[in-house]
Amino acid sequence: MRAGAKLLFVISLAAVLAGCSSDQSSSNAAGAGGGTQAPGQTVSNASGASSNSQPSEDQRTGGGGQDVPAVHKPITPKGKKPLVFFSQANSADPWRQVFDAETKTAAGAQTNLFQFEEQQADDDPSKQISQIETAMVKKPEVLLISPATVAVQSAIEAAHDAGTAVILLDRSVPGNKWDVYVGGDNHAIGVQAGEYMAKRLNGKGTVLMIQGIADAPPTKDRAAGFMEVMNRNPGIKVIQGNNCDYNRQKALTYMENFLQRHQAFDAVYAHNDEMAIGAYLAMKAANTPKKIIVGIDGCQMEVVNMIKEGKIDATFSYPDPGPKGVEIAATIISGGTPKAKKYTLQTEQVTKENADAYAKAHPHLAK
Repeated sequence: MRAGAKLLFVISLAAVLAGCSSDQSSSNAAGAGGGTQAPGQTVSNASGASSNSQPSEDQRTGGGGQDVPAVHKPITPKGKKPLVFFSQANSADPWRQVFDAETKTAAGAQTNLFQFEEQQADDDPSKQISQIETAMVKKPEVLLISPATVAVQSAIEAAHDAGTAVILLDRSVPGNKWDVYVGGDNHAIGVQAGEYMAKRLNGKGTVLMIQGIADAPPTKDRAAGFMEVMNRNPGIKVIQGNNCDYNRQKALTYMENFLQRHQAFDAVYAHNDEMAIGAYLAMKAANTPKKIIVGIDGCQMEVVNMIKEGKIDATFSYPDPGPKGVEIAATIISGGTPKAKKYTLQTEQVTKENADAYAKAHPHLAK
């Protein structure tokens, strides 16, 4: 081999090895309407102000060692309709109920292409692992999964090794033995909520932040994104409220106790809509003068109605990854390759001005 050719070979080999690194991302605790942000976080803002530029839905977000999934090799025998198996972490909270409904609707439009089955695991990793192992006997072409915890990683990797295409929804797992991740960006949502709040307060005032589950990634990200904006607005003070675990009753009780301290505040930022509702109900019972209230998730018709009535000022949706996951499954089964390994879905701001249109566009909102 000539010297020039040897040098070209060495450079090419180095480039390949450099692209084989993998990233890791933590899983989401139960209770939040949504999960951990996409691995390889990109902070975006629908209003145009952002830490980085806003990604489109199909933008490659980096990390994982690959920007585009490997070409999938079909495992379904010829003449048999492929199976898409959806393993849901739980179906208890309102956000996941909407997630289920919209995923089933999207899959229902693809019945000519594949069979669809779903099971939910009550946020029990052992139960989810057992369900996946049982489903793998049927050799599903695609596994759609929102992991209960990272403990499910072994079953995910086993499915991937068996030739099933694995699409992670909402929550990720460490390593790179999966094909595509689809989810929202909690940090970006926090940024957008912060910008809305700063604008409503005209840069001056006091905000009570009611927080989700302590140490859960969504809690940290929704707080960090919000505080990123608040730190640019020195006229706004933030009271770091209690962790109310994304629970309406806990937020209501906390707000009742907070009001008894007679501490001045102008607004409430709750890490999800359930806690925003709890705060509103406590203030209503105490005849507290109107405060600005902002929540996150946008998955309940109750919240949309409260926004229309002026009881809550805004919410920011945590996007449902199900329909996009089904779309990607259809692409894979049809012999195509997804455009990206990681898809970051964008939030929607919901206020009185667009509440009706939002409800119309999302017919599966929880009641």
